[in-house]
Amino acid sequence: MIFTGRSRELGLLRTEFDQGEARCLSVSGLPGAGTSTLVRRAAEHYPGLRFRCPPLPDPLTRLHLARALEQDAVDDRDAPPSPPPLPTAIPQQHIEGRGDVPSWKDLFRTLLRKAGDRSPFVVILDDAHRLQDSRSRFEPALAETIAEARTAGTAFHVVLAGRSGSVPTLGESHAETVPTLLLHVDPLPLRAAAPHLPGATASDKIRAYAVFGGLPGVLAHLDNSVTVGTNVRRLLLPDHGTLAELPINWLERSVQTVTRYTAVLEALSYGEAEWADLSAAIPDLTRSGQVAPYLARLAELGFVRTRRSLHSGPRSRSTRYAASDPFITFWTRFILPWRLSERATEIVPYYASAIRPGIRDHLQRIMPMVCRHHMEVDALETLGSRARDSGSLWDASVDIPVAGTLASGAAYYGSCLWDPPASRPLKPELTPLQKLDRSVRETRYGFGRQGRIRLIFTGRATPTWLRREVARRDDARIIDAGDLIGDAASLD
Repeated sequence: MIFTGRSRELGLLRTEFDQGEARCLSVSGLPGAGTSTLVRRAAEHYPGLRFRCPPLPDPLTRLHLARALEQDAVDDRDAPPSPPPLPTAIPQQHIEGRGDVPSWKDLFRTLLRKAGDRSPFVVILDDAHRLQDSRSRFEPALAETIAEARTAGTAFHVVLAGRSGSVPTLGESHAETVPTLLLHVDPLPLRAAAPHLPGATASDKIRAYAVFGGLPGVLAHLDNSVTVGTNVRRLLLPDHGTLAELPINWLERSVQTVTRYTAVLEALSYGEAEWADLSAAIPDLTRSGQVAPYLARLAELGFVRTRRSLHSGPRSRSTRYAASDPFITFWTRFILPWRLSERATEIVPYYASAIRPGIRDHLQRIMPMVCRHHMEVDALETLGSRARDSGSLWDASVDIPVAGTLASGAAYYGSCLWDPPASRPLKPELTPLQKLDRSVRETRYGFGRQGRIRLIFTGRATPTWLRREVARRDDARIIDAGDLIGDAASLD
């Protein structure tokens, strides 16, 4: 699995591990987000146990954990470096119910004894969603063990890692198991993903990101020696393609019936949408409120993000929804129709007739998300100040895709252009900067601040006329593809 661009998450986890009081941590993410790799990398220099929960009933899960503890005990006694592997078959006496399977209480207490003076001691229960699938009742034992560790002053930390929306919810009945950190592992932003994307130029990298997104589990399959189109034709369109069924497989593992969930994602494949748009996307609903549980579950699973305008209140109903990663959007818009079709055409003609003509519109719809991520993470590099807030502004009179406030106190407003017009628009049509000026005059956000900066983001080559127009203004700045990618990441 690719591991890159996770310094913030690593820092958060290691800070928690270094605390003296025992605690429970929850780390979750979409399949392929690299959750397992992250927690193992964070804990690699700490003593402890790393256990991947098997897809088995609770008694057999406990049996496998007991075996892992036995193996770890052998390793602790400085046994030969290659001890014989544990048998994979379950002993017949356990299947017949005659064997003694350790309880969760016994297992956690054994782990606490192993911690001893070796603290911080980190226990990772990876794929912890399987504990919920098997209805494991481990919470009381975990709560009791953490309480004992706190009384003894032992830094005994348990990490529950797994798929978003399926990691066990703790703390409702046992206060000791309230996670001190709820970490959601998002897809990588553009700059972190760029070294693993095909393309020789910054614009090529952005195009690849709009197709394959920032999930390390997806990026690991790409061939950087060929084009984005070739990767699509090899990985997504053939029946045997490695990524051909990936998003629907993720969804089917998390919900019982995928039809309405898929309808919501299909509506979002054309860009952000509001409640009414998504309700209309599911024709068999009788009331708009019926879409709520599907949106809530998709957000819980990490497939969908919810956003509010920066100038709206916490109770505002002005909400927009978007797919959390470009790969989900691209697959739903372009690959799902192909997989559901009669396949009357071959792969290459389908790519040429259906995907290539629509990719420009797809890129334009992805650009605002890329630009907002840039302001959240890399504004210090491009503007000399970190972003204190980052989001969008919209209401009945204004729609600004990128906006926020810098740590310097200045407000910023951005327009996102994947492919800027090659020549200056003829009057009375406004230029992108003039349109942005008009929108800024219509909003009260940032009014009265000392600085109000206009940003023009471009994904392809910025034409000379646009650069000159922006250069004549002290309050305007172009952030082009090279700025979005960063110099080091723009080369293979």
